[in-house]
Formats: sequence, C-alpha cells, structure tokens
Amino acid sequence: MQVKAPRLRALSDAELRLIEEFARSIGVKPRAVALNPHALEVPGGAYLDVFDLPTALIRVIEDLRSVYAGGYYVGSLTKSKFVPGLPLAQRLSRLCGLGLRCILLDLYGAKRFLYGERVTNEHVVRFSEGLAVVVDSQGEAIGWGIGRRVRLKTKVEVRVEPVKDLGWYLRRGG
Repeated sequence: MQVKAPRLRALSDAELRLIEEFARSIGVKPRAVALNPHALEVPGGAYLDVFDLPTALIRVIEDLRSVYAGGYYVGSLTKSKFVPGLPLAQRLSRLCGLGLRCILLDLYGAKRFLYGERVTNEHVVRFSEGLAVVVDSQGEAIGWGIGRRVRLKTKVEVRVEPVKDLGWYLRRGG
C-alpha cells in the first residue's frame, strides 16, 4: 500500500475563522497573520502546519508530488484553535505599539523568559493582558507569552508566563 504524501492546500472556511479569531484576540487584522494561508496536510496528522504562501509559489507547488513546507511558517491549526509559531511573533513584532498586544521586558526579564521562567512586575516594562508577542529591550521578538494580573494580599502583581519562546529548542527541541 502506498502512503499518501503531504500536500499544501487552501484553508477551509472554518480554519480561516480560527485564524481570524486569533488575529482579533491579539489586536491585528487577519491579513497581518497571513495574506494567503495554506495548510500542510499530512495524512494521519494531528494538526496542520500553516504557511503564508506567495501566489507565484502556488503554481510551482501544484506540480510537485509531495511538499513538506512552503512559504512563511505562521503556526499550526488543531480542530479548535490556531497556535502561533515563533516566526509569526517575529513578523508581527513591528506592530508593537500599533494595536498588537505586546509585552516588553527588560534585559533580565528577557533572559528569564528565554529560560522558560515566569517574569514578574519589576522586569516588565510594558504590559498587555492575555496572549501577546513578547519582545526584549531591543524590540526583538523572543516569543509568545500570557500576561496576567494576579491579586495578592497587599498588591496586584503582573506576571508573564512563557507559552513559546526562542530558548525552547535549547531546552527541549533541538
């Protein structure tokens, strides 16, 4: 029996809605995430990798028997949500201060974040609640984090929990 090869395909309406919901949740338009999103469909796969494909590349890819990547990687789709990739954080970071949810960390906070550790008040320069692009003091994207306000006995503390950071491949991935 011959195994089906991976292929790139246009997203369904339901898949596009997941990207639209994600884009709205971080304060950008869906076009900022991807102008021409396509899914890499791997037979039996649990998720779909999503790429922003230049239109000219589509004709070339249609002639290939199998494809493992194409265009600019933006994230992955499960049945219920879009999970942003690190390249997308880098792409979107230029929109910090222009509506995009961003969290700016000082040097020490960025280091902790890259080690996969929680960052608190004293190292957060600019805060945004919920999922956000996390940038260092140079404005470089270092990952995705979730900003939370936590009520303690005597004060409210700001916390940034890493979701996906550039340091993960050193710890687990690569």
